[in-house]
Amino acid sequence: MTERAIDRALDDFSIGDSAETVWDVKAEEIARFAELSGDLNPLHTDVEYARAAGYEGCVAHGLLLGSKLSGLIGMKLPGGRCLLLEQKLAYPEPVYAGDRVRLTATVQGLHVDLQIVELKVSITKIGLPDVREVRAARGSMTCKILSSF
Repeated sequence: MTERAIDRALDDFSIGDSAETVWDVKAEEIARFAELSGDLNPLHTDVEYARAAGYEGCVAHGLLLGSKLSGLIGMKLPGGRCLLLEQKLAYPEPVYAGDRVRLTATVQGLHVDLQIVELKVSITKIGLPDVREVRAARGSMTCKILSSF
């Protein structure tokens, strides 16, 4: 069964609306994204190389994180009427296979005349021993809300 995107018109949004999902990062996903994107940099594909460079293991691609955020906004907030126009993301902490992360999108701006929703987005590592939470990615996304889908 395929999950269906939420259908919300621009009038259905308010500043502060938010959505989130949790993702358990798997090594296979990082490897598949490397193949799909063509980014076979050893930091993403070679555990020994990544560890020698000072990381815990293979680092998930920043754009893999961005694509997971795209899934959140395309399915939940804003949902099925969303056309992603722009994104700005920073990655202050690496994400590894085995990490559990929470992806969050929050409405921070509405431009009714342009049919635009501005979102604040983040990815936070959760469930870490002896650590509350660690922000792995943060940024913004701008979406046009289509009249129907």
